[in-house]
Amino acid sequence: MTPVLPQQIFVVDDDEDDQFMIHQALAEHIPLVTIDVFADGEALLRSLSQASMLPHLVLLDLNMPRMGGLEALEHIRSNQLYTGLPVIMLTTSDSAEDRARAQALKADGYFVKPSTVSHLNQLILTVKQQWLQSGQS
Repeated sequence: MTPVLPQQIFVVDDDEDDQFMIHQALAEHIPLVTIDVFADGEALLRSLSQASMLPHLVLLDLNMPRMGGLEALEHIRSNQLYTGLPVIMLTTSDSAEDRARAQALKADGYFVKPSTVSHLNQLILTVKQQWLQSGQS
């Protein structure tokens, strides 16, 4: 029997409270998960370039210092090494312009950060169902 390996998720968000809440929700709903947290797009790209294996998913905020989410997404999508890497935008922005730009840059999903823990849990379950491999409870 092949052991089930943890799925790796990169959370990219400069807000420490959001980092904590997202981390908690992921850990609760995806028991076999490794979560790496980065505060901006530059740190994400640096980690991706040094990774021996790509993460299973990137949850990417829009507005961050040094390099925001859209710029980071543009770099990811322009690099063939990252073809197939699911990138989900998770942001406070409900701007149609931001959503359209993320879609044009081929974000796999775009979600406005929920305002309650129960809504965040629902969102994480949706993300798990749509973008992570099955076999995890």
